[in-house]
Amino acid sequence: MSITFWFYLCASIISVLAAHLPEHNCDSYFTYSTMDMGKTYIGVFTAPRAYITSFYWEAEFSARGREDQVDYLNPYPDNEECYANIRRGNRAEMFLIFRNITTEVPKLIKFTLNGETLCTNEKYPPLSITTRVARRMTVDEIPTAITFRKYV
Repeated sequence: MSITFWFYLCASIISVLAAHLPEHNCDSYFTYSTMDMGKTYIGVFTAPRAYITSFYWEAEFSARGREDQVDYLNPYPDNEECYANIRRGNRAEMFLIFRNITTEVPKLIKFTLNGETLCTNEKYPPLSITTRVARRMTVDEIPTAITFRKYV
């Protein structure tokens, strides 16, 4: 069989296995990504500007189907690197893990930082599930912050 056949076969399998990433209007502050060589879906939040020293991150997601798909917010990519990036004058970033994803990643419907709503989107129609996550911290707390993880 030709290389072209194997290429299209692999591409077809990958496209079937990949989860749908919903559209959102928050490209400046949020992105979907993966880790663990594409096995785990994550969402990465970015502050609107540098030199913010106190944070109250809030996000809401809408999902069709299963509950408990949105994990806790944590410094991105980890405590030490997040802290170093902020000290260098970069914008702060937080991330969360999407769990038990089979066909579709939850859709970001609201992102707020320190009371300022940075973007909103429409929820999925009923019978969708809405999940809210939030985390408060200061720059000085990041190096020693507790990293939250849910286990099922």
